Amino acid sequence: MPFSFVLLLVFSASFTVTALWLVLALRRQWFDHPNFRSAHSFPVPKSGGVGFVAVFAVYVLWSWHWGFLSTSILLALSPSLALAITGLFDDFRDLSIRLRLCVQFIAVLVSVLVLDIEPVLVFPGFSIDTGLMAIPLLVVSMVWLVNLYNFMDGIDAIAAMECIFISLALAWFSSRAMAEPVFMLSLVLVAGVTGFLYFNLPGARLFMGDLGSNFLGFVLGILSLLALQAGAVNVWTIMVLFSIFLLDSTTTLTGRIRAGLVWYHGHNSHVYQRAAVAHSSHGKVVAGVTLINVFWILPAAILTVQYPEAGVLVLAIAWAPLLLLGCRYRRDAMTLTGT
Repeated sequence: MPFSFVLLLVFSASFTVTALWLVLALRRQWFDHPNFRSAHSFPVPKSGGVGFVAVFAVYVLWSWHWGFLSTSILLALSPSLALAITGLFDDFRDLSIRLRLCVQFIAVLVSVLVLDIEPVLVFPGFSIDTGLMAIPLLVVSMVWLVNLYNFMDGIDAIAAMECIFISLALAWFSSRAMAEPVFMLSLVLVAGVTGFLYFNLPGARLFMGDLGSNFLGFVLGILSLLALQAGAVNVWTIMVLFSIFLLDSTTTLTGRIRAGLVWYHGHNSHVYQRAAVAHSSHGKVVAGVTLINVFWILPAAILTVQYPEAGVLVLAIAWAPLLLLGCRYRRDAMTLTGT
């Protein structure tokens, strides 16, 4: 079966399951109701990520059954379902932060132990082997990735478009390194999320919910680690590819902690949220993020692969204008609110 046909099947299945979920959610009134921090003004059906989650899981099992994926990759990806199910419950029942973090840490620890990766940090003139520190560093990083992806899913299409960009980039890097499993998984994820994106474009009729965002944060992290393991990318490449989500979520969280606010409570102080208010448009912000990713982030990521010893310098250069842009939107928002 041609792989292009597989991708078409994945897209069609994801689109169909998502459409059916939308009909069911409308009938059962499974809505995300707006509140003071929401970017939407009317109830929108939630947990629409069920489509791409289900289709991706089926593909992984099918590929493993036919020998296209190793057992270790299957085991590393399997905890994503635990996070998706936890997210689904959280969409409807608001689970405690302790329970969510407990599930996340266990899921991530299992995957990190299965993959057994010890990243090397390459600097100009020297390198650092993470060694015994690899496990705690990767676990904390992965848990943060799951949560930051949830935090950044606050306006229409931004989480889906970010996933598509990162997955396509990983697919391209993996194809050059002959890392076929990562190449296939990344494109399948793109096909599945694209099937959902139709319903999530600005003026969204459906949200992916915590079910979808938790799943995407975890799976993108695992695909990044698999690409790292295959030598397709390095640590700096991964950090560059996640730049916009990583910087916005981390600087916002740091600011809230310094201000004495509860970090895990919902809010609307992210840069992308303030940009959406400033431009009165979700679409403009998502388009801007996509353009930055394609014309700034992707070239920087390519440089980190070609010149790994200069990766940290490329990372600093890539981040500098993004930090300045974030400061501008935060300053403008404070001026508008008089705070």
